[in-house]
Formats: sequence, C-alpha cells, structure tokens
Amino acid sequence: MKRHRLILAIICLLLSMNIYCQKLDEILNIKYKIGFAILNSKDTITGRFEFNDCDQNYKILVYLNPVTLKKSAYNPQDVAFFSLEGIYYFPKELKEGWEFVQLISNDSLKVYLRKRFFTINTGSGVENQLMYEKPGGEYLLVSFNNFYNFKTRVGDFFSDDSELSKKIFNNTYTKDDVLKIALEYNEWLLKKKK
Repeated sequence: MKRHRLILAIICLLLSMNIYCQKLDEILNIKYKIGFAILNSKDTITGRFEFNDCDQNYKILVYLNPVTLKKSAYNPQDVAFFSLEGIYYFPKELKEGWEFVQLISNDSLKVYLRKRFFTINTGSGVENQLMYEKPGGEYLLVSFNNFYNFKTRVGDFFSDDSELSKKIFNNTYTKDDVLKIALEYNEWLLKKKK
C-alpha cells in the first residue's frame, strides 16, 4: 500500500512540475515555433523551439523535447542550420562573437538578415542589418541608419566588380537597392566563372 502511495505521489509531483513549467513559460511570454535543426554532429532534431526576438535567443537555440518536456540549449557552434516555420537560420562568427542570422538569399553571394541588439544610456533597442557574404567568407554588415556611410562602405566592398561599384558610387544603387546589388554581383560572379 505504501508503494502505491509513493508512486501516486511521484506522478502527482511530475504533473504539477509540468504544469508549473508551462505556467512559467506563459508568464515569461516564451513562444515556441515548430521546425527542425541539423546539428554539426549530423543529428536532426524536430519539434518545438524557443527562438524569440531577444539578444540571447540569437546566440542560443532552445529545443523542447516533446516526450520529456526537457529543454536543451544549443550554441551556434553546435548547429549547422535550423528552420522555424519555413525561415532558415545559419550560425555565423562575427566580430562580436557567434550568433544566428536569417538567410535571405542563398546564391554565390549570400545575403542574411542580422538583428543587432544594443543598449545606450537612454534605453535599448534592436536594429536590422543586412549581411553580404562573399564566397570566400568575407562579409559586410550594412546598417540602414543615417550614420552609416553606405556609398563608401558598400562601394568598397564590391570594388572587385568595377561596374557595380561605379553604380553604387554614382547613386544608381542606394540603400533601397540592397537586393538588386546582390543580384547584379551574383550575375557578375557567374559570368566570371565562364
């Protein structure tokens, strides 16, 4: 009889812990997204992932095991790539360290969206940046704020394609044309291979 009570007590404890964890997730406004991740160990995990818009989540991927409801955290160095609700993310080592960036264009010149989180004396915020990555791994982060010297930085980055660089320097291409710039550079790379 004591053994049955002990088993019943353990079951009640586990159920109450599960309910408590779910309530805690609701209180903390944790949202889960459905997807999959390919780990560097070649393992694939599928199910629910925690990946919200906050600084920490772009440096760690949290997986919720559907059977045990245990959470596992993966650093960008552990993940080859992952997809949540049809959007792909890749780990990148930037000057500030490792983080996940969203894939926009998967061509010879890859284009990513990076979320830059910052804190200043008046508060904190987030800035979307575009990231160009050349086939050799060289990258450029493009900011869309008024203080970013777009013409000089982007024009210099694409100086190997003199025609494209001229178009950037003479304002044919501006901040509004970041994807057109990528398309033209990819066409130039394709012609260069032939």
